Amino acid sequence: MTEVVTEPASVPTGDGLTDIKVPVVQVLASNMKEVWPSLIHSVKYSSFIAIDLELSGLGDRKQLMKKSVDDRYTAIVEAAKTRSVLALGVSCWRVTRDEPEPEYYVQTYNILLLSRDNFTVEPDALQFLVEHGFDFNKQYKDGVSYTPSTEDMIIFKEKKAPEPIRDLFAAILQAKCPVITHNGLIDLAFMYQSFYAPLPPTMSIFVADLQDMFKSGILDTKCVAEYLIRETATYLEYLFRKSSKRMRDAISAGKSHLNLSFSEHRAIKQWVNFVECFASDGSSGKELCETYANHGYCKEGKKCSKSHNVDEAISSHDHHPRKKHKPENRKSSPIKSKQSNGKAVDTGCHRAGVDAFMTGFIVANYAVYLKSHPKKAKGEEEQKSSSKKSHYHSRDNHMSVTLEENRDIPLPLVLDPCRRAVNCLTLSGKNIPLKVMKSAFVKPSAAHMRQQHELAKKSGK
Repeated sequence: MTEVVTEPASVPTGDGLTDIKVPVVQVLASNMKEVWPSLIHSVKYSSFIAIDLELSGLGDRKQLMKKSVDDRYTAIVEAAKTRSVLALGVSCWRVTRDEPEPEYYVQTYNILLLSRDNFTVEPDALQFLVEHGFDFNKQYKDGVSYTPSTEDMIIFKEKKAPEPIRDLFAAILQAKCPVITHNGLIDLAFMYQSFYAPLPPTMSIFVADLQDMFKSGILDTKCVAEYLIRETATYLEYLFRKSSKRMRDAISAGKSHLNLSFSEHRAIKQWVNFVECFASDGSSGKELCETYANHGYCKEGKKCSKSHNVDEAISSHDHHPRKKHKPENRKSSPIKSKQSNGKAVDTGCHRAGVDAFMTGFIVANYAVYLKSHPKKAKGEEEQKSSSKKSHYHSRDNHMSVTLEENRDIPLPLVLDPCRRAVNCLTLSGKNIPLKVMKSAFVKPSAAHMRQQHELAKKSGK
């Protein structure tokens, strides 16, 4: 099947941005055969791929926030082995024009998944997903099956049962384009364990494997937001809404901004939902909940009497600048969705796909913003004097990573302004990100090397 490509449609000026509906393809076991050619075609020709997961839980939160990074990794491994990936969002962004303004052709997929192994579903995760419309009946009835990794499993060799998700993950690795995440350390660990190989015993080996797997680099939008842009808050919906506002302002001022076009998906249109990501929630008329405004989470949830309106939070932060609060390890994006015929659809069934699109949109907008603010892009605003090497620092000046370390990573030109943040992953509660860099004293895992060998054989290289 040949994917239908529409003529690029520029984003309208003014408030027209709110009228854009993002097509999200719902991928199920029952339609995988029909959707697969489009999905693989999208991945193969991507300039970068944004990914998001919905999980059945994260395990022991206290262990995940341990001071020791190695202790945190042990907790992540335990969670990845006992919890499940419920949905995988994949948003494929292809550059159709670099100059004078970047233009992208975007295709987004939400894949509902069902592990063949037993897994734990945490009450908090269950409540959160149900409140946001996740359809567990559909997941158990029509989720795409996958088998998590075991020590004796050969991943990419011929399998007794079909494993399309493993094949998809292999295709993402073979696409050799940057992968974009938001607060992505845990998502990367879950994908490794679920779709690739058993997680290695130590963080240092895991990081070495990641660097070898994603040769075009990993970009974490939360890391870009914290260390390059210096946003007041860094949860996903906040960054998306802030990027949308920044784009509207650029359009109104006649400055450089993104142009987006989307696939018509004519051959699979019955499985496409159109999501109003850019629609404003309007004014709530309530006092702003500072906890939600700063962290994207409030323990009172829907019972809270104050406003959880993110647009109001952004407006408040813009008018009353203050120090950045400690980030929360949460993602929150309650989004209204409609099909092309205007019929309302619950967003839970394609939440991961929507979040993946938002993640891609954020990094694409940050690249435009940093290109027009070269001092931020080069780290010169953090330096008191020039030096031979460019560095970027946390607000507390606790980190220093040389730009030269990332010089050889083959980023697409449009993402080059974000280069300083490539292969840096946010560590919650830490002022220093995790650098995805292989140590001279650490070798990649044997399981990873075996999978790379099988991938090379499969691709004929």
